[in-house]
Amino acid sequence: MKNGKKTNRSYLTVLAAFLALILTASACGRKGGNESGNGNEDGIETEPPIEATELPLETAEPNETKENAMGFTVDGNGTVLLDGKPFYGFGVNVFTLVTREVESGTSDYKKQLDFLKDQGIPFIRINFGGYWPSYYEAFDKDPEAMLGTIRKILEYAEEVHVGLVCSLLWHDAAIPTYVGEKRSAMGDPDSKTVKYAKEYVTAVVREFKDSPAIWAWEIGNEYNLDADLCDPEAKIWLPAGFGLEDNADGFDYYTSEEMSTFLTEVAKAIRAVDPERMISSGNSELRPCSKAMHDAGQKMDKKTHVWTVEWDMDSEDDFLRMNSLVAPNPIDCISFHLQLCSQNEEGESVYTSSLPRFGRNVLPVQYFRFYAVTAKQLKKAVFFGEFGDYLQLDNDERTPEEFAKLLSWISDAGIQIACSWQFSANSLYVTDAGVDGEKLNLIKTANGELASQGKQDVEAYWSRY
Repeated sequence: MKNGKKTNRSYLTVLAAFLALILTASACGRKGGNESGNGNEDGIETEPPIEATELPLETAEPNETKENAMGFTVDGNGTVLLDGKPFYGFGVNVFTLVTREVESGTSDYKKQLDFLKDQGIPFIRINFGGYWPSYYEAFDKDPEAMLGTIRKILEYAEEVHVGLVCSLLWHDAAIPTYVGEKRSAMGDPDSKTVKYAKEYVTAVVREFKDSPAIWAWEIGNEYNLDADLCDPEAKIWLPAGFGLEDNADGFDYYTSEEMSTFLTEVAKAIRAVDPERMISSGNSELRPCSKAMHDAGQKMDKKTHVWTVEWDMDSEDDFLRMNSLVAPNPIDCISFHLQLCSQNEEGESVYTSSLPRFGRNVLPVQYFRFYAVTAKQLKKAVFFGEFGDYLQLDNDERTPEEFAKLLSWISDAGIQIACSWQFSANSLYVTDAGVDGEKLNLIKTANGELASQGKQDVEAYWSRY
């Protein structure tokens, strides 16, 4: 999720994209006109079509992993290790643990971490960066105060033995807006956007790399949901609340190639300070038409940075190659998020039983396997960073049963680490109330079973500290 508000822009973006996909589904795989040659219906010769871009396939580079490395590491086969042993486990998202403390100093983090420890949660995904530009403004005014707030949360996580997957640059629009650039500046390694992002992550990673509570670094949150979207009139697909619409143009959109440049540069900055821990992009799932969207972006008018989005569905090979592009080295982990809830023809919320992918319908467990197999082909780990939020069905009485199925599908697919997005009534607190409590009990049981099978030896890790 882009933030805690389920109706905010990530879902509006995805909804718009999927509406367009649905409207053009009948044309998937066709370009229209005369399919037998390069002509129109009148037989007049036209310019030959631009060939789709062939993406190189990039596999992971080996990490410098020491025997007693801290947190998650990834071996040469893409296996997630903790304390040198394969690790399997379910965590939860606690989006505002740091930002809430920065803004109000509530000390709620202690209650949340105590509660999570009692629930058998071995690790959590947490935001270590700004949703709004004001976060970075506050950081620059008094970096030691901000780092001090993070430090006390880290120290308490160490005390209660809860690991953290730390997302460093949550919102894709925050830094470009803060430094006075357009979002497409992510594609320029010499831009103020890229330079500031590298400076920020370097400062944070250097400060906390010696904490055993840091289990992985993550660059951002769902940047790929905005990649390759472009409205020639600059009216839609712009993040709300950043004032972009006041002076919007094509440069306020970015391509997946530009995003890949940004992710590469930031990951290099992380790896320069921390040569061992797993690095995730923080991306959501690929759109079903990600390769066509990518290729359309490569045909942009470079003067205006405008292109027309295309919506042809990915093949399985497209899926592999686009995952390689959006998780560039030295990122050693493929990230995806997926909430299995949709609307039927009557507009009612329903649990998703199948997904239209690769020109056919696939079961969720099959789709999860595609991610696991793709990650292995790229020699990278896979992190299911957000699952289990059923939107309008989050408090439906059937949710625990559906959630139990989901946990089994994730395990059956061979995905080692996954985090539930789990908040009662969107309060951004993890609780044991109602359906959320039932979901937590299911996670606790699943983690207990993994521990009994020798797949989750958390205390052996913490005993070193």
